[in-house]
Amino acid sequence: MQPKIVPGYEGGVSIGQRQLFCFYATGKSSYASSAGDAVSFPAGIYIDAIFPTMTVSKTYEVRFYPSVTGTSRASWVSKWYVISTGAEANSVDLSGEYIQFGALGGEF
Repeated sequence: MQPKIVPGYEGGVSIGQRQLFCFYATGKSSYASSAGDAVSFPAGIYIDAIFPTMTVSKTYEVRFYPSVTGTSRASWVSKWYVISTGAEANSVDLSGEYIQFGALGGEF
């Protein structure tokens, strides 16, 4: 997944020494639950926390997981869950699913 910054959030909105960003993205064309979907943010933006979200279609909930804690240099993976069952989506084409989500981080 390669999120793009929602217009108006370029540079983030300052909260103390960190920034609030708003991103939008589409799902992966060949999503596999074993790997999830690696999140690749724009260059220079490092993320501390990402808020879970729901797809525009209201079919999936998307949760984000860091590779490590205690640092803004973590890599992130998204996991997609079917709202009606709670099960993780598997072997699904999610390229037609759209999300918008918030994240805290900074530009370094």
